Amino acid sequence: MTRHSEFRLCAAVLAAGQSRRFGKADKLAEHLNGLPVGLHIARTISEVNCADRLVVTASDDHPCTEAWQDHGFTVGVNARADEGMGTSVAHAAAWAADREADALLICLADMPFVPLGHLEQMLAMFTADSGQRTIASHSGEAPSPPAIFGKALFPELSRLTGDTGARAILRNASKVSLAVSQLADIDTLDDLQRARSRTAP
Repeated sequence: MTRHSEFRLCAAVLAAGQSRRFGKADKLAEHLNGLPVGLHIARTISEVNCADRLVVTASDDHPCTEAWQDHGFTVGVNARADEGMGTSVAHAAAWAADREADALLICLADMPFVPLGHLEQMLAMFTADSGQRTIASHSGEAPSPPAIFGKALFPELSRLTGDTGARAILRNASKVSLAVSQLADIDTLDDLQRARSRTAP
């Protein structure tokens, strides 16, 4: 387990999306390489020394709830999830502020391939600059989660609404590169089938 004792880190996994492109099934509950899609990034984050961990969901009966809790996460319901990802970011930021966090790591539940080493590199960059920079992931396109925000941004994050999330804030973030395949998310059934093909023996 990696330790970052010089600051209080909280981590949030956003899992409250509507998954409209996936169909009727809950994509996070679909299995990939022996685990539900939504558990992969949570298991990775469980290896990082965080003061608190949160999964933001749209309801309190998500199929992954027990598994998330087993990995040290509190499950919090975003009652405004249908308004877009911005409200889930806002929920996570308010939660981190309540816990007097120095930094908030935000990840997406449908990104199963993000490696621990990438999170380590982001944390190292964040702490090297005393938490003065926002750190985002980058695969050649727009910067994206996983991302780390310092506490000075919590008020701004907590006011976000709509579907854009923290995109405007991430535009000026310092970037840590990751392969497109590792930063891939699962949006459709085809995405899931490709991901299963990648991990098949």
